[in-house]
Amino acid sequence: MTSDKKEKDYYGVAPISSVVKKMKKEYDKDRKDWRIIGSKDKDGNLDTFITKKPNAFWLKSKQLSPYSALSMGTVVRNLDKDIDEEIGKKMSPDDMLRLFGMIVPIKKDQNIIAAGIEKYSQKHGNYLKKLISERDPNVGPALGRRIDKEFSKKHPQRRGLYI
Repeated sequence: MTSDKKEKDYYGVAPISSVVKKMKKEYDKDRKDWRIIGSKDKDGNLDTFITKKPNAFWLKSKQLSPYSALSMGTVVRNLDKDIDEEIGKKMSPDDMLRLFGMIVPIKKDQNIIAAGIEKYSQKHGNYLKKLISERDPNVGPALGRRIDKEFSKKHPQRRGLYI
C-alpha cells in the first residue's frame, strides 16, 4: 500500500488500529487537554469522541460481547472552537462520568491500551455528530456502513440475530 493510499484511508473511515496509532503519536507529543465524550447512535453502537486541539477522533464500536467490540474510526479536523463554545463550558450536572477503556491490537505482539474517565452525554454526542455532519455529511453514515459491513463479514451468523 502506498503512503498516498494510507493517508487517504486514514482521513476517511479506517480500522481502529490506524486511527489509534495516529492518536497515540499525538498523545505522546502532548499529554495535556485531551477530552473524551461518549454517546450511542440510533442502532445502539457506541460513539466515542476523543478531542485534542486541533483534532477530534470519532470511534464507532459495535459490542460483540462484554469483552470485545468491532470498531472503526476517523479523524475530524478543527472542531475544538465549536466544542469549547457549546460543550466544554456547558457540561450539565446530569452528565455521567464513566470509565473508558480499550485495548487496540496494532501488530501481532503489540497493543495500545487507552483508559481513563470520559463524560457520557447523549446530548453532547449528538451535538458533535451534528457539527461533523455539517462539515462532512458522509462521515457518520460511512462509519455506520463500515461497522455493519465488517460485522456481517466477520460474524455472518450473528447478523440476523439483531433484527
